[in-house]
Amino acid sequence: MSTSAVYTPPRRHLGAYIMIVAALVALAITAWRFFTPLSGVTDSGGAMVAMFAEFVMFLLGVLLVQTKPGGLRCFWLFLSWVGVIGTFIAVCLLHGWLTAVVLAICAVGVVIETFGGKPTRNA
Repeated sequence: MSTSAVYTPPRRHLGAYIMIVAALVALAITAWRFFTPLSGVTDSGGAMVAMFAEFVMFLLGVLLVQTKPGGLRCFWLFLSWVGVIGTFIAVCLLHGWLTAVVLAICAVGVVIETFGGKPTRNA
């Protein structure tokens, strides 16, 4: 059987899905610490910024699932790298060790999404 078109399997976005779930878990942990009295970061600006950054990482994961390969996808990946590294440092400064572990898992998702198998282009 001869065909002129090459079949390209759909791209699996495992890294982006890991990033989405990890960002939501990190957001929940940081929000719990932000609203719980005597947690050490109650009503602090640093925790609020960390929550905002974790929400942005969730949005970046959703955008990575929907974006096709190209320049815009590379830009979202760059922002994901900056976001996960910056938020990891911020959470370590807030002594949020459980959140830091979850963000390390989020970083694994970014690595998978960046260096994972790329689909071949059709002619």
